[in-house]
Amino acid sequence: MSMKLRNRLIAVVCLIFFLSIGAALFLTTTNRKPFAIILFVADNISPSNLAAVRLFSGGGDARLQIEDFPNTAISRNAANDYSVPDAASTSTAIAGGKRVNRGALCMDAMGASLPSLLEEAAAQGRATGLVSTGTLIGPTTAVYYSKTLNAGDTNALLTQFSTHQPFDFVVGCGSDEMLTALNAHASRKDVKDPDLTKSGAGLFSIIQSVTDLEKQPFWKKIPTLGVLPIAALSQNRFGEGNPESPSLSDLVRIAIRNLQSNSKGYLLVIDDPMIGAAALSNDAQSMFGHMLSFDRAIATARRYAGDKALVIVTGRENIGGMSLNGYPFLRDKGISVLALNNEGYPSICWSTGPGFALEKASSESRGGKTNGPSVGILAQPPAFRLLSSLGTAGDVLSLGSGPGSEKLHGFIDLTEIHRVIHEAL
Repeated sequence: MSMKLRNRLIAVVCLIFFLSIGAALFLTTTNRKPFAIILFVADNISPSNLAAVRLFSGGGDARLQIEDFPNTAISRNAANDYSVPDAASTSTAIAGGKRVNRGALCMDAMGASLPSLLEEAAAQGRATGLVSTGTLIGPTTAVYYSKTLNAGDTNALLTQFSTHQPFDFVVGCGSDEMLTALNAHASRKDVKDPDLTKSGAGLFSIIQSVTDLEKQPFWKKIPTLGVLPIAALSQNRFGEGNPESPSLSDLVRIAIRNLQSNSKGYLLVIDDPMIGAAALSNDAQSMFGHMLSFDRAIATARRYAGDKALVIVTGRENIGGMSLNGYPFLRDKGISVLALNNEGYPSICWSTGPGFALEKASSESRGGKTNGPSVGILAQPPAFRLLSSLGTAGDVLSLGSGPGSEKLHGFIDLTEIHRVIHEAL
């Protein structure tokens, strides 16, 4: 070996050595942003409700997937003008990072607009996803694209949704009227592909079946809008028994597959307003079913996103004031938890709500006459008879895993969730 060649080899080895040291120092001394950031949001995520769901699913020895999170905080959720919040103000605290008045979506009391987490993520070049078990123009979903002081104005929300720059992957429930209005806002001029829709905000693809969602090529950069049948809202568990309405876990898996091709990472928000919708009518069985579906979707997200992903689960507001009592046995589950206890008292009661749930009597009775409605073992009495349940005062749980989630500890404000994700973008 010549002296010249030997010197070159020594130089190459030294270069590789110093580059390795530099890379090691960079990886160990700098705070790297997580590639995947996933946020789960739902109502009634509190210790008492989670305990009831655990008992319903498998008795006192059962465990939920949500219990595996290493970091936990108790979040204060009051609105700016009321001590008991609503869906709009709590959603804004999470998405916009500021405490606002009841009924406001990403807009403070002075009328200033707040950028949502998904809008901030898009500005950073990340892929953005929004999955909801409810309607796409509901307040808990609209908070990520709307700026308004009146969350109940669905026409204004639909207009803002139609004109907003499309997120990369959006799936939720919608009616035929919503699709008609969406197409009315869209202009198909200069669009060669008949499967694409052009609005003032850009091109996007509208998909109305789960089969087409599964077939959607994940490498395509065209934003996807999945509008599922509104009938899915009436099911006890989202998508149960209907292949055209997938489980929440299926939607989460599809969303991650479509978003992870972005080289700068992604932010995926999963919103489940159906838990709160069941609580509004004091339907504990339906609420438990949705919460178990929500719990399974959390496990799916952590499995597909990987150990290094930042995954945060947080409550929003508490509805109905449900309490589980009556000393059910350790192995009681399912209908045993919903029924009367051994002493004849209902195991589940609500502090607010529409009153006793009247069960449908059998159409078969003596003399060919039908029996009138009667209170059965699934009746869940509240303290007051109301048209629907009310929001109740109470902190919610916020849980996290992955880089940045260690900041979730002790008592925090719900706006802290926004700050943790904002710093991770």
